[in-house]
Amino acid sequence: MCPAELPYAELNEPRLEYPRGTQALKPVFRRLIPAALVAGSILISCPALSFAQSRTVKLNENAFAFAKELITQGRAVVDKKNSWKDHHSTAEAENEFIRVHGFAEYRKWYLGIDETHAEDTKARYKFPFGDLRNLHRCGLLAVKSRAHQFGYADIEKAAIRLIEIVNSREENQSRRARKEGRLARRNTDLQSVHPGGVTLR
Repeated sequence: MCPAELPYAELNEPRLEYPRGTQALKPVFRRLIPAALVAGSILISCPALSFAQSRTVKLNENAFAFAKELITQGRAVVDKKNSWKDHHSTAEAENEFIRVHGFAEYRKWYLGIDETHAEDTKARYKFPFGDLRNLHRCGLLAVKSRAHQFGYADIEKAAIRLIEIVNSREENQSRRARKEGRLARRNTDLQSVHPGGVTLR
């Protein structure tokens, strides 16, 4: 058959050469290739569904308790959402911290533990929330976002809980400051009316 006699669709269709016995499977191959491409693109674009995604990163319960302790001690920096890139510790600061305090203290600053890495390696600890001095709300927001992105629900829930604690503590402190400010103004007003400090009832 010469090219002029072939239908238009056959001229533009790529010719795949199949082994002799597989001619019957030709329509199956044509259906499987697009399905395989779709499945591959889903696995690549959704890391939580990927077989390569490590499910060995677990919540560091000790770090969660340590973070709550830092908040109670007032060592929580209430900063803006996108400030983490400016506040997280550098590799040099981390190395110095490990040299001075060891991995036992270092691991307290990370909400995730990757069990595929050795005990005393930096690669084992994921999801930092502080600068090795103070907890940062922006660090917790980054942890929450990344944990959600990669499907670590327990770490995401822990970050959400810590953010709630930081926010409620901040609200309580600002409420207390407003109340103290009103009391201070009232006392100042009373002292200006009664300079001796004696109030008449």
